[in-house]
Amino acid sequence: MPEISIILPTYNEAKNISELIPALEAVIRKNRLDAEIVVVDDNSPDGTAETAEKLNKKFKNIRVLKRQEKEGIGAAVSEAYGFAKGKILLSMDSDQQIAAEDIMRLLKHIPEYDFVFGSKYLKPQLYQKEGTAAKIRYIISRAGNRYIGIANGVPFMDYSLNFRALKRKVWQAISPEDKRNFFFAEMIVQAHRKGFRLKEVPIEFRKRRHGDSKTMVMNQMSVFLVKGLLLAFRR
Repeated sequence: MPEISIILPTYNEAKNISELIPALEAVIRKNRLDAEIVVVDDNSPDGTAETAEKLNKKFKNIRVLKRQEKEGIGAAVSEAYGFAKGKILLSMDSDQQIAAEDIMRLLKHIPEYDFVFGSKYLKPQLYQKEGTAAKIRYIISRAGNRYIGIANGVPFMDYSLNFRALKRKVWQAISPEDKRNFFFAEMIVQAHRKGFRLKEVPIEFRKRRHGDSKTMVMNQMSVFLVKGLLLAFRR
C-alpha cells in the first residue's frame, strides 16, 4: 500500500498531464516517496485517460479512475479519495498552475499537521496575474475566500484552491456535500470544526500551461456567497 496518493482530477487535460505526470514522477524519485498517482477523469473526449494509461506503462504507479458523468470537480475528487490507497491524500489540479515540486511544500508539514493546504493569498504569495482579466479574477476570488473565513469564523486565506494534503483519518471524519468547487471550502471548514491540526502554506500560482480554465469566477462567487452563509449555520 503506498504512503501517498497524488490525485489529479481531469477533463480535457491530455497535454497538461503528459508534462505534469513525468514532473511528479521526478519529484517522487528525488525524494524517495512511496507514492501512487491517481488520475480521475470525467470521460474526457481528448484522450486524457488513455494518455495516463500509456504513461503507466513507463512509470507503473499510475491508476486511472474513469467517470462516465461530468458532475463537477468536487464529485470527482471525493470519489478519488475513496479510490486512492494512500495513507496521505494529496490532490492538485492538472493544469500546471502549481509546479510538481511544490508538493513537497505540503508534505514536509505532515505528520505534524493533519491537513495542509496551499494558498494563493498567504504572503509571500506568488500569484501570476498578468492582464486585466487575470487581475479581476484575482480580486473576485480573494474577496470570496475572505468572506468564507469571516462568515464561518475560520482563520485562513484560501479555501478554494485544490492543492491539499490530508491524512486519511481527516477525510473519514468530514462529509463535504458540494459536487463543485465549494467542496474544497467545506473540507477546510469542517476539518477545522472537528479539531484537526490545519496548516496553510503560500504557493506560487502560475498561468495555465495548456487549454482554458474551467472555473467561472462570477458564478463561483455567487455560490460562495450563498453556500458560505449556509455552511456557517450548519455548525
